[in-house]
Amino acid sequence: MGPAPAVSVLMPVRNGERFLAEAVESVLAQSFTDLELVVVDDGSTDSTPRILERIASQDPRLVVRRREPGRNLSEVRNFAAGCARAPLLAPLDADDVALPDRLRLQTGFLAAHPEVGLLGGQALLIDGSGREFGKAEYPTTDQDLRVALRKGNQFVHSSTVFRRDAFRTVGGYRLNFEHAEDLDLCLRLADAQQVANLPDVVVKYRIHGDQQTFRKQEEQATFSAAARASARARAEGRPDPFDGAEIDEEYLVAHGVSREEITASVVSSAAWLGRTSDRGGYPDAAHRLFDVAYSKARSESGSPALVASVHRSLASRHAEQGHRFRAKLKAVQARLAERRSRG
Repeated sequence: MGPAPAVSVLMPVRNGERFLAEAVESVLAQSFTDLELVVVDDGSTDSTPRILERIASQDPRLVVRRREPGRNLSEVRNFAAGCARAPLLAPLDADDVALPDRLRLQTGFLAAHPEVGLLGGQALLIDGSGREFGKAEYPTTDQDLRVALRKGNQFVHSSTVFRRDAFRTVGGYRLNFEHAEDLDLCLRLADAQQVANLPDVVVKYRIHGDQQTFRKQEEQATFSAAARASARARAEGRPDPFDGAEIDEEYLVAHGVSREEITASVVSSAAWLGRTSDRGGYPDAAHRLFDVAYSKARSESGSPALVASVHRSLASRHAEQGHRFRAKLKAVQARLAERRSRG
């Protein structure tokens, strides 16, 4: 085995044959070549092993580790990190695509800014066929990111690079933060060092019908609320009530997170994903997600302000589709709800 590379790209996969080759090849074709790609095959039963074997025979920088299915994605991500040799770790999910200069730009920035321990970038949104249909844009500076992180995730995980020493210091991904392990890790890394996003687009983030995000949206939003509450406790010098806990909505409420905050998290997440999935060509998923958002906004723990936010999202959706009357109707409903919210 030769000297350690500068960057270890970490890719967990289970039955990812549909997009895997494109994801792997996007790493191996980087303009920055001092890398290894650690792919952990988490018990795949499709053609994933054969795809990896074929590519690994052509490029020794691809390191494949096969194992029985893990408890959850956090465990698999930690296993991948444990196999890595580089001082920098760069996640890439097996359905996303790294742009050619991603690692060159990010390693250069981190070399020039040793105070930054977590670096992301902007992302293009693509559908299952690779069609670009939007852009995910996030704040770039440490100050702006810390403010924005109080409300939601400001990093596409497949765009991030973080220092391995910091990752080990904070304890890696926490197994009990299913569906929001990436946000939880980012918040804990932000406790230790500055964070940043490049203004450059560095990754294509894929939205597709098989995505777990569609199926687990409410759980993801609840765990995201837990991750933010965990960060608040640490910032206030209190013991972290979520460390090792079995997290659900009742546990959050018992530890000071209001149902209103949880509901707001679910509504915001569902509305964003509804708009995004609709643009990506998944209208059925969008309809279900907007139904979730509207139902939660009108629930006992919702509010007229949340109802207004859903109407505004639907107004934007209809306007983009050219449905002018529907857009105007939703805009009127949003204004009426806003008036109710002001009492």
